Amino acid sequence: MTLYESNLRTDLPQLPNFLQLSERVWRVMGLNPGKFTLQGTNTYLVGTGARKVLIDCGDGQPDYIPLLIQSLHTIQPDAHISDILISHCHKDHWGGLDDIMSSTQLNPPHQTIRVHKFPLLAEPTIIKFLESFPEKVQVLDLEDNQTFEVDAQTHLRVVHTPGHAKDHCAFYLEEESAIFTADCILGHGSVAFEDLTAYMDSLYRIQTLQPNTLFPGHGEVVHHGLEKVQEYVSIRLAKEAQILSIMDRDLTQSWSAIDLLEDMNSVSKGYNEILMAVVVRTVGLHLIKLYFDGKVELVNAHKMRGFDPYDAYNVFSIVNQPWRRTPQSKL
Repeated sequence: MTLYESNLRTDLPQLPNFLQLSERVWRVMGLNPGKFTLQGTNTYLVGTGARKVLIDCGDGQPDYIPLLIQSLHTIQPDAHISDILISHCHKDHWGGLDDIMSSTQLNPPHQTIRVHKFPLLAEPTIIKFLESFPEKVQVLDLEDNQTFEVDAQTHLRVVHTPGHAKDHCAFYLEEESAIFTADCILGHGSVAFEDLTAYMDSLYRIQTLQPNTLFPGHGEVVHHGLEKVQEYVSIRLAKEAQILSIMDRDLTQSWSAIDLLEDMNSVSKGYNEILMAVVVRTVGLHLIKLYFDGKVELVNAHKMRGFDPYDAYNVFSIVNQPWRRTPQSKL
């Protein structure tokens, strides 16, 4: 997640700061609740023995480190963190890293914590989220399908799931048929994405794993994992069908993302400027995906110079441009 607001959600169930979720999993809240972070960022301690892997580490709230230390001691006196897996580039998932690495209680000289993350990408949209990433922390690259043996009864497999962010990873807990979904799937509501084609592919990949349980980056545990994945897929497909239905009413007409929103009555709903920008962007990303599906195209794509109008990172550059159904789609 990338946006923060001071007002908190009041329509969500309260989550305890620390809770055991299964034989191998404990949730430690990042203590950063907000409109877009829901009850806060979920961080997870994983493992059956004293060695624990920590998945994500909040955004750096001052009370998080004492809570993390207390949580470890509550599990067992010699519990310690051997590795930290960072799911993706958004700061609410790694902002607590510097405090952890500086803590002598969590990271004594004889017990160095290893930090892992999917390789950093050169795109400015990724780098801007990592401007304050601790330079002194050595980061080991995660690899897709890499497996961490936390202990003999706990194995975590890396699942590269781009879409919300290009470097986004989920983690499959093999023994429990559970997935730590980070921001690919949340416990409540829907999720923002930067590339819808990649995001849908990631949802389908999670679906093939047939998870029983989802441990999301925000919100409550999901106990009917496959149903939640299908719900997310269905929401996107329904929006896609709505867009195509509008365009099919008059195949001689062209439509911008704004035009489509007006037809959906979204403009009249009184969204504030920030939310309206999010909604427009979402429709634009749907249109870009539909282009790659061979169903729509930009009317003036051939006149655009200096950038790729079908690159999802350029979505705000084309939200006012007209789109039409492709010729094969009209047959």
